Amino acid sequence: MIKSVFLFMTLSLALLSSSCGFKLKGHYYLPDSLQTLYLTSTKKFSPLAKQVKLRLSQNKVNLLPKFNPDYAELKILPEAFQRRTLSLFPNGQVAEYELIYQVKFEVRLPNKPTQHFAFELNREFQDDPNNALGKERERELILSELRVLASDRIMSQLNGIQ
Repeated sequence: MIKSVFLFMTLSLALLSSSCGFKLKGHYYLPDSLQTLYLTSTKKFSPLAKQVKLRLSQNKVNLLPKFNPDYAELKILPEAFQRRTLSLFPNGQVAEYELIYQVKFEVRLPNKPTQHFAFELNREFQDDPNNALGKERERELILSELRVLASDRIMSQLNGIQ
């Protein structure tokens, strides 16, 4: 009796979660037109392009080794980082920054005009002039995290392309 109730509850929960559109984080259902694509970047060794390539392969997208006009092309444009001062120490040194990460990319589908996308991500960063080496490492970790978030956002935007 208890096993059948447990089984019923488990099946009900599985049915409920699948019917509401629930999906695991990091898994995207890209349209058929993007299941095979050519990934390119304006920078030869772009860390963002590397992260996007990882996300695409995790989602079983077939990446073409060279450009083919019959398939979609995803072009990662140069990323940009900016800093904006948020607060100062009493001696005038910067105490806190806002890191602004700007991302642009283009998607070209066969026989359709190129679609342009842009967004930015922000993170606060507290500076400490007495611990410059540690803060530099922390800043690099934040930038790495922003690239992961940006690759997820690119995947999410690709999900909505028709």
